[in-house]
Amino acid sequence: MTVGGAAEPDPGGEAILDTAIRLLADGGLSAFTIDRLASTARVSKTSIYRRWPDKKAIFRAGLSRWGHRAKVVDVGDFATELDQWYVDRRDTYNREGFREVATSLLELSVHDPEIGRAMDADRRSGWTAVRQILRRALDRGEITGVDDVDHLEQFFLGPIYYRAVLEGQELDDATIADFRRLSLAAVGYRKAPRA
Repeated sequence: MTVGGAAEPDPGGEAILDTAIRLLADGGLSAFTIDRLASTARVSKTSIYRRWPDKKAIFRAGLSRWGHRAKVVDVGDFATELDQWYVDRRDTYNREGFREVATSLLELSVHDPEIGRAMDADRRSGWTAVRQILRRALDRGEITGVDDVDHLEQFFLGPIYYRAVLEGQELDDATIADFRRLSLAAVGYRKAPRA
């Protein structure tokens, strides 16, 4: 429901989505049913269907609730902004159940084009922060040799996503420090002169 163009808060719906995310983290897609969601969330199936017409709609809503954009302040220095981004991604990717939910949603997206498109849109909106950081660094001349933001984005996201999702390893401070050092060297980082 919207009021004045803004969505009205729905604490009951948010609680159901949180439960859906926990179910995906605990048992994956194969264990996810509306009956189990209703039982675990302690709501009626009617309460669920009043908000979402089917499981796909629940997955799409859960995806929007579960993911979030990194919060990075423009401070005029790529390395400092990159540090902020790494901390945000470390905290996000180390959340309990992140790997399980990510792989469940990835599996679903492979078999369902509609969910795949929703995941792609969510991923693009969620990764906006790193693209903005990279564009600013390019504009300031802090990155040299590569100017394709898509390739740079993939380069920065790939290692942390690989470690957290594919390998199931925590992103600890030492790993983040190594990724940061290697990344800055690889893109030819040089601090922009003060104006």
